[in-house]
Amino acid sequence: MLTISQFADRCGLAPSALRFYERKGLLLPSARRANGYRAYAPGQVGEARFISSLRAAGISLSAIREFRRRDARTREVMLTSWRQDLSARLLSLQLADQYLRGLGASPGPRVHLEHWAEPSVLVWFPVTAPPGPLAFRAAVPGWKQALERRGVPVLTSGYVRTLDVVDGQLLGEVGFRIKPRRRLPPGSRRQEMAPTLFATLECAVRDDVAAHRVFRFLAELGFRPDGLHLERYLPGVADRYLLMLGVRRLRPAVENGEGGSSPRASE
Repeated sequence: MLTISQFADRCGLAPSALRFYERKGLLLPSARRANGYRAYAPGQVGEARFISSLRAAGISLSAIREFRRRDARTREVMLTSWRQDLSARLLSLQLADQYLRGLGASPGPRVHLEHWAEPSVLVWFPVTAPPGPLAFRAAVPGWKQALERRGVPVLTSGYVRTLDVVDGQLLGEVGFRIKPRRRLPPGSRRQEMAPTLFATLECAVRDDVAAHRVFRFLAELGFRPDGLHLERYLPGVADRYLLMLGVRRLRPAVENGEGGSSPRASE
């Protein structure tokens, strides 16, 4: 058996850290000596280092405690979630670094981050319109009012999808982001949204290559969009829209997840 000082030296941790882990119920001494002093077993060294490593990776104490209580299958799910979270935080740092490197450069399109930190719902309504710039813009206010009349608060609005062209008419959907567990009007379509990190770029309506610039920029950082692609009409702006590409699905509880850097997109 090892004293707390011996055990701390063996683990590369401070005795105060071991006392802290004990108070939080993460790592208890193997025994107490007759004088009341803590005694640790050599087999606990790996356990202590594992806890310290998770803390260094930014995992919360409560999450580590939960992890240690779970079975192997649940632990694997938690590890996957932590890896996704870490990837998203790494992307935020890389985008911030890219932004700082671009300061002072000539003006140009900039990629920003938008983080939906909580689960939400996109509700979609079918629309038709003649071809043209921002073709479905006129349909947005009416459907937003329809939701609000039913007591459904709209978090953000103006999402659009163009699905097809039939007899010279555009067929598509307009969407609104709302909180989960809300009753929806008949004829609407619900899309459940996990917490998501988006790379966004404000584009002119005639800009046909905006998405390619964002794809190329993310690829340079070693990331790929996750397949989620949204366009959003901007309130009060008649000639621009916001391109939104999901870059990483996040778990619901993400620490320090607001994000907000704005690096330059590759030309």
